[in-house]
Amino acid sequence: MSRRRSARPLSRDLLPFQILMGVTAGGIGGIVTVLGELRDALEFSGTGIGVMVAGGFVAAFVAQVTLARLADVGRSRAMATAGIALSAAAMLVMVFAEDLSVWVLSRAALGFAGGLILPGVRRAASVLDPAKAGENLGRMVVAETTGFIFGPVITALMVWAGGIRAPFAVFAAAMLAFLPVAIRLPPDRGVLDDTPRATSFDLLALRRLQGALIMIGGYFMMIGAWEAVLPVMFADRGAGAVVTGIGFTLVALPIVFVGRRAGRLADRVGPVRVSVAGLVTASVVTMTYGVVPGVVPIIAAMMVVGVADGYGFTAAHAVVARAVPEKRQAAALGLMGAAEVAGAAAAALPAAWMYESSGPGPTWAAVGLAVLALVLAGWRRIRGTVPASGPDAPAPQPG
Repeated sequence: MSRRRSARPLSRDLLPFQILMGVTAGGIGGIVTVLGELRDALEFSGTGIGVMVAGGFVAAFVAQVTLARLADVGRSRAMATAGIALSAAAMLVMVFAEDLSVWVLSRAALGFAGGLILPGVRRAASVLDPAKAGENLGRMVVAETTGFIFGPVITALMVWAGGIRAPFAVFAAAMLAFLPVAIRLPPDRGVLDDTPRATSFDLLALRRLQGALIMIGGYFMMIGAWEAVLPVMFADRGAGAVVTGIGFTLVALPIVFVGRRAGRLADRVGPVRVSVAGLVTASVVTMTYGVVPGVVPIIAAMMVVGVADGYGFTAAHAVVARAVPEKRQAAALGLMGAAEVAGAAAAALPAAWMYESSGPGPTWAAVGLAVLALVLAGWRRIRGTVPASGPDAPAPQPG
């Protein structure tokens, strides 16, 4: 089976999934760009913005914990189609929303939609060729990052040309336009799970997966703080949507260039080593945000984090994929997505509150230290375990 997979051109196998990943990330990244101006235009508080961000993360967590395993039984296409349709509806509501409660619900719907889409898309990359899971998952990270790059830029231009509501109307139309891509996704080429499992929680007994999820959850505390605090912090320092969009584009750009290389390095030297090195570097540099003045120097520091992310986060995908058997890939990657949004949600509201009450110094010191502690705790949990799939997994015993 693996020879058959490898013989197919990777670009043809992965392209539809890469497109879907990029479109999903572009819509979410575009919202981040306007949070600062949204706060000012609709007179929301910084804490209100934090609630909105956290609501999206919590909804994505629920979707991935409860529904990700359905991709392991061959329902990725239906999940992606439903996710794209729900994303379009959420964006359309944002065109007209005025009250904070409506924004919170819409952002939650968008998060739930992403939770439907991502597990099956990531599974497609991990099962295409298990020996190259790191490289193929790296391709998906590049697609996701590319969407995140262009989403803020396009959003900033649309805000400049048509006002703060324009991006949501355009993204709603774009989501609807990409529905045919979701409907025509290629069939799953991996080993499907034929057991009558109701949830993915049995995988949490695997110590190696526990460690990987702790690392990823810790890393995403930084992402939650970024989304909740940085747009507001930039606005407080005089930066509008255009500068904020450029800043988030520049921080994501290094990931596009190192993502595939990071995946290959993870396949060659081991994903755990690459992931820990990248995520530790990102956590240490994050602590400098509280003492760096202005906007441009912070963007420069964010670009350093972007390079570290390109290696650390890409390799973390492979750590998760290789921690479980092939037929449980979507379930494990769904738990990874749940760990992502749980970490981000756990940090978004406290970081927004701390920024409002104590300023940037204590906020970024606390975020960086929390990420560092959890990455190291996850690494200690992984030590002494062996992969369940991939080229480093023990050979199955006869009989």
